[in-house]
Amino acid sequence: MTHSPATVAPEAVVLPAFTDAEYTGDASEVDPWLDRYDFDRELALAGLPYPLYYATNSGLAVAPTGIGKAAAATTVSALAAGQAVDLGDATILSVGIAGCRPAAGTLGSVFVADRVVDWDIKLRIGETTGRMQWLADDYLWHLDESLVDRALAAASDVQLADSDRATEIRQRYDDSRTPAVDVGPTVCGDEVYHGETTAQQVDALCDSYGIDDYATTQMEDAGTATALDRFDLLDQYLSIRAAANFDREPAGGDPATSIEADVFDLGIENAVRVGQAVVDEFVD
Repeated sequence: MTHSPATVAPEAVVLPAFTDAEYTGDASEVDPWLDRYDFDRELALAGLPYPLYYATNSGLAVAPTGIGKAAAATTVSALAAGQAVDLGDATILSVGIAGCRPAAGTLGSVFVADRVVDWDIKLRIGETTGRMQWLADDYLWHLDESLVDRALAAASDVQLADSDRATEIRQRYDDSRTPAVDVGPTVCGDEVYHGETTAQQVDALCDSYGIDDYATTQMEDAGTATALDRFDLLDQYLSIRAAANFDREPAGGDPATSIEADVFDLGIENAVRVGQAVVDEFVD
């Protein structure tokens, strides 16, 4: 790869969160993109924790953000404010794994978000959880409907993977479904939660925003949406998340045990399969 500070104007920018440096083991949301596309340029940019990879022949850029809202917002702001990358005509995509509300879908399923909710900015009074009533702005972002619809259409024929481990975990939840592509709200927070108690609080916060059923939970997209909104780029944003674990224990189960029931590899694979179909739609 060549290293260059020259400006690039990608047609699509993918924002995976983590490399294998952030997790023990080999989990990486970045490596599958490097395996699938021919990236011939690598840019080290101020404010980015890792190089930006750029494929001249396809117009695709991949910029790992790091884990969490602060890391995502910092990376996206650095991209938007800097001179090296022109985001004016780019479709910007978060593509990665998430927790999943069991009623919304099963392990390995992929969701295109229509709304992003910030879980951390909220009001707790006793046992109640809801939006901060005295704030003028809701911490809820509605993503561009036409962009979401186009992404869903591009993903409609994607063949998703499955695994024996996912099937075994589903059995604990009395779940016979197989992975599918769907749409739904995603909830973003800086904590990893697992368990019915917290999940009910997440439901309550979503209810206060008029959202009946959220689909996924993750740690970056509210930061990404905040930064893009500040730079007037939110209408170019998509969030694609695959279910790598359920966000609560099965009926009668122990959350301290069921939190270990994850399928990171399957989630990453299916997120990238759908992400690739969507990217190829927008860079064609």
